[in-house]
Amino acid sequence: MSTYRLARRLAQLEPSATTAMNARVQQMRAEGLKVISFSVGEPDFNTPAPIKAAAVDALNKNYTHYTPAGGIVELRKAVAARITADQGLSYTANQVSVTTGAKEGLYLAFQALCDEGDEVIIPAPYWVSYIEQAKLAGATPITPFAGDTTGFRLTAEQLQAALTPRTRIVVLNSPSNPTGAVYSAAELRALADVLLASEALIITDEIYDTISYVAYARWLRVAPELADRTIIVNGASKAYAMTGWRVGYVAGPQPIITAIKDIQSHTSTHTASISQYAALVAYTPSAELDQTVQDMAAAFRKRRDLVLELLAAIPGVTCTVPDGAFYVFPNVTGLLNRPLKHGICTTSDELNNYLLEHAHIACVSGEAFGAPGYIRLSYATSEAEITEGMRRFRDCLG
Repeated sequence: MSTYRLARRLAQLEPSATTAMNARVQQMRAEGLKVISFSVGEPDFNTPAPIKAAAVDALNKNYTHYTPAGGIVELRKAVAARITADQGLSYTANQVSVTTGAKEGLYLAFQALCDEGDEVIIPAPYWVSYIEQAKLAGATPITPFAGDTTGFRLTAEQLQAALTPRTRIVVLNSPSNPTGAVYSAAELRALADVLLASEALIITDEIYDTISYVAYARWLRVAPELADRTIIVNGASKAYAMTGWRVGYVAGPQPIITAIKDIQSHTSTHTASISQYAALVAYTPSAELDQTVQDMAAAFRKRRDLVLELLAAIPGVTCTVPDGAFYVFPNVTGLLNRPLKHGICTTSDELNNYLLEHAHIACVSGEAFGAPGYIRLSYATSEAEITEGMRRFRDCLG
């Protein structure tokens, strides 16, 4: 048998828990089991019709060839105009690179900015890929835990304690995956005051910005004086139900964006041309699309209230009310180390597997997000499936 030597950088790489759970769900469904999935972080709505029409038009016009690295200039201009309106600061097309999803934007930013020995502060609970992308760039993740006692939001005191001379980047994600936490303007200002005394760069991941149930505070609206140290990451996936189109962007100081485009020129070059022309419509001001986005957010809020009501009826489960995104992150420690209908679970990871096996509902355990004792449920699914899934959850506990 042949043996293969893999790169040393892969030794500590952990596969994506969310992707792995989705694969298990698909396998179980293929075997004929009726699994309800709360594991996938994507809207269940269809991409709005004007965006799809733009893609068809682009095909008919044969816009099917290479585009410049970092995206067509029309799209970068439209994104820059959106950022300018959102952030209250002027951005140009040269400060924007369109990426193959926000995930690639984050990956490229870490690759462009991190060296061996650098540290990246990533508050836990965190999205699974932040950690692995930082490690792939040679950096060491530092993960202060912001638990439910602080509403899953990093405090200024925690940030101060985590900062060292080796801190290269601080990652902020609001609204948050996996918790749905949204930072207030006052909380962001307190973090900014700490960072002013450091040389750290800030990555603000705002991919869920249109799904906020409270007044949404943007990082650069609060801390404009840190614009020359801030990288904004966002994309069309969540706001416009375009997860499969793979359109994201990264924006920031032009030298950083130029470096990111240089890396793109040797990797993906650009996201699909047809996706870019579709996204151009998404990022062109439109009252119709604005209303569609608002309607989706209202539907998510209704589902959030439903799942919170049903979780509250399950003894041993407590849940902080999320202010954004489409996730709940309940504390399930009250279900551990006690007899359940089909056995005893000692960790939230075991409970997660228990729910999949005995209730046929798919969640993601808190261990994947640096938060043992919790599980993440996405409520980007129908009210009927939420109701049935929570019934299964309750019944399988006994």
